[in-house]
Amino acid sequence: MNISLTKFCKDHDLPKSSVYRRCQELNISTADGLEAGDADRLLNEFDCIPPVEEPAVTATATVEVGNHQIVLATPQLPQTYSLESLRTSEAISMDDPLAVAQQFLEVANNLTTAMKGDIAQREQRLNETRKAKDAIAGKAAELRLESRLYQLQTSVLDQSVTAETTALQEALAQLQTLGKPQSS
Repeated sequence: MNISLTKFCKDHDLPKSSVYRRCQELNISTADGLEAGDADRLLNEFDCIPPVEEPAVTATATVEVGNHQIVLATPQLPQTYSLESLRTSEAISMDDPLAVAQQFLEVANNLTTAMKGDIAQREQRLNETRKAKDAIAGKAAELRLESRLYQLQTSVLDQSVTAETTALQEALAQLQTLGKPQSS
């Protein structure tokens, strides 16, 4: 799938004009976006290392339908001693809460980055839409004025042509009255 030159430059923090110039030097077409091979070639040209996306690790929990409990991994307790008779309550714990916290932080960071990227993209789209609207609105106003001017000019010209044609017809009619009648 092709990537736009703008997105490529933004993703890799590269100046668009420099990348565009390099594309021209390397005969890389940007009309339909950059192909994956061309993007890799440009990354090499600008000494960029593409970001490596790490797959998100998801924690899984097993639910037993009969007793409505979430079953966590069984802790490894010493087999020689039993402290059960000393306990008066039970605690639910995780094998490695720091690993769970690390996974959560990674997922949260990825989501935050994705949300910020989406906001930036939407703001860019809004700005482009505003520019397009402003350009069209200006041209539409100019077109309305030109249309009114055209109507006025054509009306004046049409009246002039009609007046001249009427005068021509009257002159022809006068000439015909002076002429000799044709014999049949």
